[in-house]
Amino acid sequence: MTHKLLKMVFWLLLPAFSFAQSEVADTDYRNFPIIVSLQFHNFALPFHDLGSNFMHVGISLGTEVSFNGKQNWVQQFQAGYYLNKEMGNGFFTYTQTVFRPTVFSNFYPEIKAGIGWQRTFHPVDAYKFEDGSYVPTPGGKSQLIVPLGVSVGYNKYSEQTYLSPFVSFQVVPSLFYNDGIPLSFYSLFQVGTRIHLKY
Repeated sequence: MTHKLLKMVFWLLLPAFSFAQSEVADTDYRNFPIIVSLQFHNFALPFHDLGSNFMHVGISLGTEVSFNGKQNWVQQFQAGYYLNKEMGNGFFTYTQTVFRPTVFSNFYPEIKAGIGWQRTFHPVDAYKFEDGSYVPTPGGKSQLIVPLGVSVGYNKYSEQTYLSPFVSFQVVPSLFYNDGIPLSFYSLFQVGTRIHLKY
């Protein structure tokens, strides 16, 4: 009887304990970490041919700032560069609002949405018809992007410099790719970490 009672008390208190852990993890936070990630960028419909998501490698750097002094609501700022022989290399920068609740023992899920800009360079020499002849077209194509992502990660706060690793997948609708394709989609798979420096 005593054994059953102890088990019942344990299961009743577990949610409260988990919630308390989450509250502590959400509260302990330092603004402006360095966010660095290895990423794979792909021009494809969402969740289509997932193997192709790992063909075009790139890197990104960024930071974030909290809205409330906790890690659960932040604004991120990132910039990155990727290599793509087929569609052209590219550069992007974006900002996202991030909801990141700690759910259990310093682990967290994350949902985020934002807006940004992407510049895609021509993979080969490009030309346009002008005044009766074809002339070279410099540069590339600018696009408005709307990155929408989900992540999982681990954040164990320390008063010293510490790392907070994460894995993220994003679907990125893109506007103004060209006149014939006003809306296109990219996918972005990221593996990285936030580096919270000791100030």
